[in-house]
Amino acid sequence: MAEKRQGTIDEILKRIDLVELINEVTPLKKKGKNYMGLCPFHEEKTPSFSVSEDKQLYHCFSCKAGGNALTFVKEHWGLSSAEAIRYLGDRVGVTVDESPAARRNRKYFEINRAAANFYKVQLTNLKSGEPAREYLKQRGLTRESLDTFELGFAPASKDALYQAMSSKEYLKSDLSDLGLIREKQDVYDVFRERIIFPVQDGEGNVLGFSGRTFKESKAAKYINSPRTPLFEKQSILYNLHRAKRPAKESGRVVLFEGFMDVIMAHQAGVREGIAIMGTAFTRPHVEALKGITQTLIICFDGDAAGEDATMRFLRDLRQAPFEVRIARLPKDTDPDDYIREHGAKAFRERIDQAVDRTEYLYEAYRPGADASISELDRFKQKVFALIRPLSSLAREHYLKRLSEDIGVSVATLEEDYDPRARRPRTPTYTRSRVPEVTDKFRRAERAFIHYFIKSEHYARRFRREFEDVTYVDKDARDIQFEIFEYYDFNRQSCIVPELFAARLNQPQREYFSRHIDCAVYPYSDQEFEDLLRVMREYTRRNRIRTLKRRLAEAEALEEKIRYQQKIDALLKEAKHGKRKDRTGTD
Repeated sequence: MAEKRQGTIDEILKRIDLVELINEVTPLKKKGKNYMGLCPFHEEKTPSFSVSEDKQLYHCFSCKAGGNALTFVKEHWGLSSAEAIRYLGDRVGVTVDESPAARRNRKYFEINRAAANFYKVQLTNLKSGEPAREYLKQRGLTRESLDTFELGFAPASKDALYQAMSSKEYLKSDLSDLGLIREKQDVYDVFRERIIFPVQDGEGNVLGFSGRTFKESKAAKYINSPRTPLFEKQSILYNLHRAKRPAKESGRVVLFEGFMDVIMAHQAGVREGIAIMGTAFTRPHVEALKGITQTLIICFDGDAAGEDATMRFLRDLRQAPFEVRIARLPKDTDPDDYIREHGAKAFRERIDQAVDRTEYLYEAYRPGADASISELDRFKQKVFALIRPLSSLAREHYLKRLSEDIGVSVATLEEDYDPRARRPRTPTYTRSRVPEVTDKFRRAERAFIHYFIKSEHYARRFRREFEDVTYVDKDARDIQFEIFEYYDFNRQSCIVPELFAARLNQPQREYFSRHIDCAVYPYSDQEFEDLLRVMREYTRRNRIRTLKRRLAEAEALEEKIRYQQKIDALLKEAKHGKRKDRTGTD
């Protein structure tokens, strides 16, 4: 069956004219071998959207949208895969056969969509929905958000939905299968006198519903659709179909605790927000996000329950292929509270300033100011376990912080962290191997690799300032050159560390594996500026060394004076911490 389906898709794609299809959406003009136009997936004034007639593929050089005809109709019109195949099949005259399960699901999606429309009309157009509308208005939701998220209202009437759906000749058995009605002696609606949140899959199909109380009641705040052929809450990501495009543009997905958090964040300009419907992040969740983002930001409530949930999710995500960061909110504050009190801009800044896992856990572990010696020692041991997988530079950073926080010298902490580092109290005269040089220049070289992989911005910043730099490690130099070459041929792209490492030769891969760990590196713009200062110092030392050698070799007095003046200027620059004008030459 799968082979037959793939054969149908291949036949459709062979017959379709992608240029003609896309030209109906955005005008295209021939430019060389390809066609160019304004991208239909984001707003732009200069065409960056390319369509290849030969390959029947499209690509936007700005927002990175790309694919074939099937991808285009799915992304542009929000169709499911099955709907997109049927649409293209009808367009080119290819009959698309469906499996019994696909036909059943298509029927169920239609029923759920009709139910969602019923609830939406009840909220937005009828007087019975006025109390729910007023509640949502007081919560800060705009009419635009009600429409965007298709919120609805289930009236208090016992069987209002059932009667409406029956009038459209939907079967009672199907409504029951989808968890919309139940039957004891009489038929009754599952959702009554609740605000309704339609729950959709990644392509916008309605899988089920969640109903929220809005009046004082002893009933559960939320009730969800039961498990159905469509609704499996352990695999659902709320708002995924709306968040996909903003997530690809921003390079991140923001995970919230609840539906209202997602909607309020959307109003505040964070449109890549999603929420799960359980207490764990599952493999289906990971699979759904893998092709969308490499960065997942957790933004939970600032209360004890939110902190516990964050800790739990950090455990769930240890092996996930994402850079996991945490946006911290003030104590006992949720996203809705923060947006109301501080505004949308401040909230977006909170999301932008999300910290990595190590930083979050360090702060979470840190005891109060009046901690006992035993509490401080437990904190120290937790930090040791936390930083053990990190790079040498990151470990040094956290040991210095730990030293300041608990009032113990770095040397003592280093001895506790690695007892083998303790120096014997009496001298010994056994021969020992020369330890690896890990001075600040070599550490800076390794740190730069982390930053260059993280963003082309850092690579451009470095290359603007340093044209010819003498390197300590040949492998570090070669890896940096590989990164620069990658960006030269893949502008505005990103680097996946695991895939990048595969293109290196054996010595470089060994170096990369031993010294580079992008998942846990504590990035900060301040550190990058510090690294640039270290490299300026290293460059200055090498120039002084070169000039001294030339001074010693010079024979003419004027030549000796010129070299000495340059040496003096560099020494003065080093003393006062000022950058030298690099327009001169040696």
